[in-house]
Amino acid sequence: MSFVLIVGSEKALTRGLEWCEPLCLQRGMSLHIVVPGSDRKALAELARLRVSERLAKDREKIHIDLVDDNASAVLGHARKSGCKAMLIIYREDDAKLQRHFFEESRIPSMWLRGSGPPPKSPEEVWSVFRPFGRMGTAACNTLLGFSPGSLLCEDPDLESDDLATVARESIESELASELEALLVVDIEHVAPQDRLYGAGRSLLEEPPAQSIALLHPGDTFLEAIGVRIRHWAERVAPPMDRDQRIELAQDLQLGSQPNLEFLGLMSAASMLASFGLLQNSAAVIIGAMLIAPLMTPILGAGLALTQGNRPLFQSALWTILSGFLGALVASVLFGWLYLAFHDPIVTSEMWSRCRPSPLDICVGLVGGLAASYARTRHHLSSALAGAAIAAALVPPIATAGLQLAFWQWGPSDRGFPITGPLLLVAVNVLTIMIGSSFILWSRGMRVDRSPSAKDRWVLRMLAMLTLLVLLILVWTFHPFSDE
Repeated sequence: MSFVLIVGSEKALTRGLEWCEPLCLQRGMSLHIVVPGSDRKALAELARLRVSERLAKDREKIHIDLVDDNASAVLGHARKSGCKAMLIIYREDDAKLQRHFFEESRIPSMWLRGSGPPPKSPEEVWSVFRPFGRMGTAACNTLLGFSPGSLLCEDPDLESDDLATVARESIESELASELEALLVVDIEHVAPQDRLYGAGRSLLEEPPAQSIALLHPGDTFLEAIGVRIRHWAERVAPPMDRDQRIELAQDLQLGSQPNLEFLGLMSAASMLASFGLLQNSAAVIIGAMLIAPLMTPILGAGLALTQGNRPLFQSALWTILSGFLGALVASVLFGWLYLAFHDPIVTSEMWSRCRPSPLDICVGLVGGLAASYARTRHHLSSALAGAAIAAALVPPIATAGLQLAFWQWGPSDRGFPITGPLLLVAVNVLTIMIGSSFILWSRGMRVDRSPSAKDRWVLRMLAMLTLLVLLILVWTFHPFSDE
């Protein structure tokens, strides 16, 4: 098991080695001393000298590295080294940088300030505001060797009290003479707006006579799995840079505006698909998919869900609806034209879209994932992925329009005319939106901000869209032939 110590000054180095000797090396853990800043070679050499003087017998377990002074470089180094815990020694000059280390860490981390020696028993460790939870206890055991033995503040109101003031009053009344105590603030969710985290930082900036530490328990098992998946995805497809994100967002916003060009192309694609359906011609249907411009507004709706952009979502929704209505009307007109020369007929290509199955719905989901990913990669052709989206949408719309023109309403053992194709269109649009929002989010098209009403709107919309998809999936299992 490895332990990382981040130091930015000679004083922090001395303090860190004092703590790491009993808490790390005596338990058989290897130690990685990280010096942020490639220009701090003198501090790195001093660290090697101090290790040789003080911890010579454990020197093979100690590694000293200079790392760029940014959070991603330091935390990436800790991750590659297999470190399972992190100790940050507070330094006022580096407080802003250390804050990034602490907030972005995914492993149990302690941000420590004080002059007292390391605690030797649980009685010397005090939890400041509340008893430790399961993860906090595990993190404290990893970093200290034991969990707190006492609670300092009894039942503070975490929602309304000035927590820093409450803590200082309790310290003066309970621990005025116990200068060797270690006060620990257990912070489950490290976020700027978290009141416990704010109180803990206040205690760090204006410390009491005792040592004070902020403890971040790290990720849960599921969160750790999610982080590993994200890191793997970033290696396979690195996140888009800022210019690429801006360009893509502008393209999707522009393409999500209703216009006559979009309506005309959708109508032409629907008529071409209608001809292919009536002729049972797969080649003609594929040609219709290639000219349908549905991909951009649906991806625009996915981007709106990713960023909480209600105006963009509304605009994209109106564009999708206008394209749907234009395609439906065009296919009805084509059907009436067909009736002027032929008797009505429902071909096998049309019947295949009247009884949607989960496999049909997967076409839309996979097409949406592929199209959104291809749209974020300049060297990939998004036109082919857009054809996959059109394959899930244009032929079902054309089928519904032809059946309306032929007045085919009654269900049969082969499926539900009109209703079946329309539900297939609806569920495919919804799955493409949800899938594309996930891909765009993972490729960096998200907005970094604190939780707000926008987040609640996004969650409500995603929940509603998912519920609609599930309802339609239930309908697809309807026993047509057994009624």
